[in-house]
Amino acid sequence: MKRGIFHPDGGLLVTVADDFGRSSSVNRAIAEAYDKGIVTAASLMAGGEAFHEAVFMTRERNQLSAGLHVTLCDGRAVLPHLRIPDLTDADGFFYKDPVKAWLCIKRPFLNQIELEIKAQFDRLEQSGIRPTHVDGHHHLHMHPRIFEMLCSQAARRGVEWIRIPKEPLSIVFRLRSPARGSMAFVEWAVFRTLRKHHERVARKYGLSVARHVYGLSRTDGIDEEYLLDILDHARISLDEIFTHPDTATQSGKRELQALTSARVRERVASLGISLTGYGQLSKKASAFHSAWERL
Repeated sequence: MKRGIFHPDGGLLVTVADDFGRSSSVNRAIAEAYDKGIVTAASLMAGGEAFHEAVFMTRERNQLSAGLHVTLCDGRAVLPHLRIPDLTDADGFFYKDPVKAWLCIKRPFLNQIELEIKAQFDRLEQSGIRPTHVDGHHHLHMHPRIFEMLCSQAARRGVEWIRIPKEPLSIVFRLRSPARGSMAFVEWAVFRTLRKHHERVARKYGLSVARHVYGLSRTDGIDEEYLLDILDHARISLDEIFTHPDTATQSGKRELQALTSARVRERVASLGISLTGYGQLSKKASAFHSAWERL
């Protein structure tokens, strides 16, 4: 699909694929979702086992906006264990459980966290990638003790966009699974509490945020019907959808099918929505976003 061509009567949509570099199966899915679907951006895991492959794939796709997917749980660190002994095990892996990792973010560990975040940025830059945006694996970047640290580091690196999950409650209430619906509501409530403060912090460092950021309530569960529903909301603003395609899992395959669906691509076109990556957003597009943010 054509990207970066703005329709004055439609909204702007950035479709981000997370976990780029986590594995070859994730990389293949993201490449296909970009080549044949609506993905416009990808967030790289600097410590991922297939990171170098992801960098190569990014270079082959010069319109793909590449960002940093800051990883502080469920993955491998960039720094060795001896540099960040309170964050990783002897093999260099973070806590797998994101809830446990969130609860273990303590003040004495912040220096180590900052060192690891810097190392992840450095690895992208040393690979020739200047990140256009930043977000966090399992949203740990939203932790109050981490968010401003990350904004400061991102601003120094010339990053212009940061993710703050911001999904309308009506989307959460449409979930068919009561168990997932309850968890999604808790996540929605936690991030809503943090949102206003984090938006002020982002502005302080000159970072922009999308008006809505969809995907929290459907993590590893995005399907075609969800995307079609979201597109109706994305007609008049600058929005982001974050996704997790993967050719090795059922949920990842379902997301890949949705992202490359002919129905989804046709809906994007019929609504006049402009698909764009964060790297392609001009000052004009940012001004468009700011105007809607004030409404």
